[in-house]
Amino acid sequence: MFIASYTVVDGYAIKVALMSPILVEYFGNLLRLVFLTPTLLRDRPAVWALWLQQRRYALIVGIFSPVSYVLVLYALQVAPLSHVAPAREVSMLFAALLGGHLLGEKDRGPRIAGAVLIAAGVMALGW
Repeated sequence: MFIASYTVVDGYAIKVALMSPILVEYFGNLLRLVFLTPTLLRDRPAVWALWLQQRRYALIVGIFSPVSYVLVLYALQVAPLSHVAPAREVSMLFAALLGGHLLGEKDRGPRIAGAVLIAAGVMALGW
């Protein structure tokens, strides 16, 4: 429900308000910074320890996540929302496979079945 809600809001910003996808992502990051900063300031030593331990991964995610979301926003400019929103959920296919393989999570069968259903739904919308 939340993903659908913010996808509709983003679609409105891109298609009706004619905002740039980069501007939408910028303001989203600004809001996240405002809301997360108090949490980070509460326990600075723990935040610093986590940064030292995971900075390489944080930088990779910090680069690729905004780029991927800006690409979704550009897709919203040129394609119907009803096609872009479900196609975004294809990422669940990768999450199901990576969660089972890299993280050693169990119940691969139901995860893969759910991922196949998501992919089938996206293909059905495309047809």
